[in-house]
Amino acid sequence: MKFLESLEKRFGHLALPNVVLGLVIAQLIVYALMLSGWLSIRELVLDPDLIVKGNQYWRLITFIVCPPYIAQGAFDALFLGLFWYIFWMMSQTLENQWGVFRFNLYLLAGVLFTVLGTFIGYFIAPEQAIYVSPRFLYTSVFLAFAVLNPNIEFHIFFVLPVKVKWLAWIVGIFAVLGIVVQPTMGGKLAAIGPFVNFLLFFRSQLVESVQSGRRRAKHTAKVQAAKEEPFHICTQCGATDRSHPERIFRYKEAEGVPVGICDACRGPE
Repeated sequence: MKFLESLEKRFGHLALPNVVLGLVIAQLIVYALMLSGWLSIRELVLDPDLIVKGNQYWRLITFIVCPPYIAQGAFDALFLGLFWYIFWMMSQTLENQWGVFRFNLYLLAGVLFTVLGTFIGYFIAPEQAIYVSPRFLYTSVFLAFAVLNPNIEFHIFFVLPVKVKWLAWIVGIFAVLGIVVQPTMGGKLAAIGPFVNFLLFFRSQLVESVQSGRRRAKHTAKVQAAKEEPFHICTQCGATDRSHPERIFRYKEAEGVPVGICDACRGPE
């Protein structure tokens, strides 16, 4: 990570602490304006067609402050507030573990890759309408949190304790399915964007995890093979303590080398 270290030395002073707290507050304000009817989410989402043809460049930024969803009831609003709290909590943990600059860079890379994927998809198929929110960016933050803190437990429905590493597998599977079912090429590439920076930032950990899994599997196979090998072998008939567990094996010296013989070959003493 020498490249990141060199970037931090040059631009570390530009990093913004608690950037996700500001993002959550901005989304909360936007959410209130939407409920009051003063603002529509359609005015904020990333729409490459309106940016290219309508010069609505603010959409390159405003899509980040789109709420995850518009909750109508009090119960839904409670879960939206819980989502914001968990998102902020995970961001604080990552910021403390990585440092402010690296976490800022992770978020910024996710946004840039999302925008890049959106426009690539738009120029490939300009006739397809594309509306992008930061939904997949949240997933990339959660996956980063899970990789660095795999054994932290979340309580599902406030009752069932589940380690975050298992939740990450579930979230990852649904994220992949979400990418697959995206109706437009731009939507697919935009959804993939935040995961590109996840792979870039965690490339070494993922490679090490795969290699470690292979080493464990190899060691387990070796131990299992050792367990299956017979301990006693009769040099006359070839019977072993595994093929004939009822036999008794004895050893005697033959030219200075101990050789095994079973009671069937040895005969009555």
